[in-house]
Amino acid sequence: MTEGNFSDDEIFLSLAHRPRYIIDGVISVDESTKLVFTTIQRECRSPLGKLDNLPLEVLHESFRYLDLQSLLRLSCVSLRGKAVVESLPVYRDLAKSAGHTFEILNRARILSLHSVTTLHAALHSERCISCCAYGAFLLLLSAERCCFLCLVVNQSLWMISLPLAQECFGLTKQQLKALPIMWSIPGKYCVPRSKSRQRSIRLTGVKAAKELALKVHGSLEALAMKYPLNPLDLPPFKIDMLTWYRQAPLCPLSQDPHTINDVGVRPDDGFCGMGAIPFPSLLNGGTEQGLWCQGCELTYEEYAIEGMDLTTLSRLVPQGCHAKHFLLRMQYRAWSKADFLQHAKHYHLA
Repeated sequence: MTEGNFSDDEIFLSLAHRPRYIIDGVISVDESTKLVFTTIQRECRSPLGKLDNLPLEVLHESFRYLDLQSLLRLSCVSLRGKAVVESLPVYRDLAKSAGHTFEILNRARILSLHSVTTLHAALHSERCISCCAYGAFLLLLSAERCCFLCLVVNQSLWMISLPLAQECFGLTKQQLKALPIMWSIPGKYCVPRSKSRQRSIRLTGVKAAKELALKVHGSLEALAMKYPLNPLDLPPFKIDMLTWYRQAPLCPLSQDPHTINDVGVRPDDGFCGMGAIPFPSLLNGGTEQGLWCQGCELTYEEYAIEGMDLTTLSRLVPQGCHAKHFLLRMQYRAWSKADFLQHAKHYHLA
């Protein structure tokens, strides 16, 4: 059947889904969680001290630069404080659309890391910081969006333990304190390989650790001179892993991550998915969570099981790309509703 035979709703119904193995591959959350706002009677007014002398507009403008921990503490001071915090537009948007974020940031012990305005800006964005595709996830330590595939292939988005960051980037314990640090949340992760982590450990981001190392040492060459990866001291797998971390790109990827050939080069990610959560986006007045394509899953299965003729492959796979790896990675890509329709009509209904 051709594109003209399907309405938009029929396309969504037949091709769109949200695969649990991807959604649950990162920190597990209940995306339906919403904070409950307490109804406060107008005449009930407990004081906020000197802040009571300021107009509500001034309080809102000031409070939007506070972090979540400060706002939550302020809301506990008095009913007046609670009313002001809960009426803050950026706070309300977050609480209504991404209420699960509060609990996760608290469990990771980073409630005070980001201002509510920073998190609100992420809520109103949609693009992956690494490849500019739709980003269905939020990196907790940087409050930036990312996609599932870049979590897999771009090591600058990976997490790293503090001892490993110290060893890899030649940092002292004192210098490590300058990094954003979170406590991991025990659970099962799969980006893309399954791992179970039952102990909470301190983690930071590879990108942040490398940026700090460049400030401390001046250059990668200076780091390599001072802290060489000696085969006599380290096993091959450890050298490969530390080299991979040191090569982390500090800018967005220069090519489509679906086309990157890193087979046999990319080491196993020991902390896969432990620094990201599913995160909605507010687009055109509505909330979107990201959609994945069942058509891409079926295409990969067809190729893997039955093979595919060259004409079809040339239409689906860019020239020079490994067909199996490209089609496998297309399953990982999320789309906004508008982009999903364009993708489905071009690839699966043409």
